[in-house]
Amino acid sequence: MPTVRVKAPAKINLSLDILGKRHDGYHFMKMVMQTVELSDTLIVTEEKAPGIRVTCSDSRVPCDGRNLAFRAAEAFLKAEGLAGKGVSVHIQKRIPMEAGMAGGSADAAGTLVGLNRLFGRGRTPEQLCETGLSLGADVPFCLLGGTQLSEGIGEIFTPLPSLPDCRILVAKPEIGIKTRDSFAKFDAIVPSRVPDTDAMVAAVASGNLSAVAGEMVNVFEEVTDLPEVFMLKEAMRSYGALGSLMTGTGTAVFGLFDDLRLARRCARALYGKAGAVFLTRPDPLGARVEG
Repeated sequence: MPTVRVKAPAKINLSLDILGKRHDGYHFMKMVMQTVELSDTLIVTEEKAPGIRVTCSDSRVPCDGRNLAFRAAEAFLKAEGLAGKGVSVHIQKRIPMEAGMAGGSADAAGTLVGLNRLFGRGRTPEQLCETGLSLGADVPFCLLGGTQLSEGIGEIFTPLPSLPDCRILVAKPEIGIKTRDSFAKFDAIVPSRVPDTDAMVAAVASGNLSAVAGEMVNVFEEVTDLPEVFMLKEAMRSYGALGSLMTGTGTAVFGLFDDLRLARRCARALYGKAGAVFLTRPDPLGARVEG
């Protein structure tokens, strides 16, 4: 049966601010986001038997209606008048769970891209974003990728110049945190420090990696308040990172390095001190078909 292979990159937040909350519970955000080469791979296949089947290399990932890839397949087939079709999606999982790196959203974006190609629909990433937003606020960004200023609830984008080539070291503590719990904690406080998003945009536009690192702020760090996060941030800085930050709602921490040797040395030092360690780079694209 016809099969499509899709790369679904993870994301990091170079800055993250929350401006308010809508009546439906969604939050108004203002953040600068970046896709990275660390990615999941999806194998999307048309099947003879009707229905949707999702499998995953990680047994901890639910493969029923709780899975965003499953829901993305449902939404796409319904929107395109293909509800009677059969499809399978296999996820080769590399993006860590409960990390703030949009792993589930990346898989949803990858599913939409794969089905779009599989059934020859010819939808652009921008056109797929409408379906993507119905699945989650991070899905549209995972479709577009690159370096973006994201506003609204995550559906308004301004493309930014590419982040300078660098090494991005990601370390995920064993402990995770659910997105809804982080938002609930944030709603109960007034943050003591918020990012200057305009300054971050200017830093990205300047192409100065040190300036970008100097503007990195994530309001969720204050409510996550996990010693593991701050240990990883400090370790990265001590090994030469230009800056380090927790991404999204956590708990993964990343550091920006302009020196590969220092990045590798830091990665070796963190093995055994974190649940997972990845050395990656900026990716200028979102989810896309491979080959």
